[in-house]
Amino acid sequence: MWVLAVVFGVFLFVYLLLTIPFDVTFYVEKDANFKSRVRVGWMFNLIGRDFNLTGRDKKRKKKPEKEKPKKKRSVKPFIAMLRARGFQRRLLRFIRDIFGSLHVRELRAYLRIGLNDPADTGMLFATVAPAVVHLRAFTPLDVQILPDFEQEGLRGYLKGRLRFFPIQIITVMSLFALSPATIRAIMALALAWRR
Repeated sequence: MWVLAVVFGVFLFVYLLLTIPFDVTFYVEKDANFKSRVRVGWMFNLIGRDFNLTGRDKKRKKKPEKEKPKKKRSVKPFIAMLRARGFQRRLLRFIRDIFGSLHVRELRAYLRIGLNDPADTGMLFATVAPAVVHLRAFTPLDVQILPDFEQEGLRGYLKGRLRFFPIQIITVMSLFALSPATIRAIMALALAWRR
């Protein structure tokens, strides 16, 4: 009897740990150079880790490797997977559920976009501006995208705070992985790879 109590206690402990949220704070800035910072916190930011993604490529030294002949890979297996009955609908629902489990606490974006031709910049802004207006009207997100007719390039920043609960992510991924549409898609992928 005490073995069942220990197993139940361990299960309950793991379940409670998975209900504690992760907080992700990120900041990305692009001006003359690129800067980015990410902080992942757990237990309401009592335990956390900072990631500075700026300049990682410069610090690493790559060893010269001999070039190996690359095998030509086909996209036909993935097309067969997408054509499996009900998989596209299930994949879209999975993406919607994953984004639904992310709780956006703050999202700010300020971008200045300039293309090499001011007419192209104007055409791009004419298509992006109505979407930004609707985004700002119906969501609490602070997004501002402005055209830059004088300079070519992308400048601005993106700042946000997200919260997610691991138990929700695990539930969504398990439902996706065990759905009949996903199993059919994996079988179609395996059959297409054998050919």
